[in-house]
Amino acid sequence: MPRTQLRNDAQPEFYTVGQLAELLQLTPMTIYRMVRRGDLTCHAIGRIKRFRRGDVEAFLQRARRPVAG
Repeated sequence: MPRTQLRNDAQPEFYTVGQLAELLQLTPMTIYRMVRRGDLTCHAIGRIKRFRRGDVEAFLQRARRPVAG
């Protein structure tokens, strides 16, 4: 399959602030705060922020906490 052609079930490589907020069930302002604190890596194109899927997955792994028993 050529790289330019995407399968219908493929996940996007990059997310917008709105898409990521919806995916994580957070508000866009919370996403911006996480970026400002350095908790979440983003790619900035001017004032536009984009989040690479791999960076989001790495963030989720770092944020994972064991369940208190």
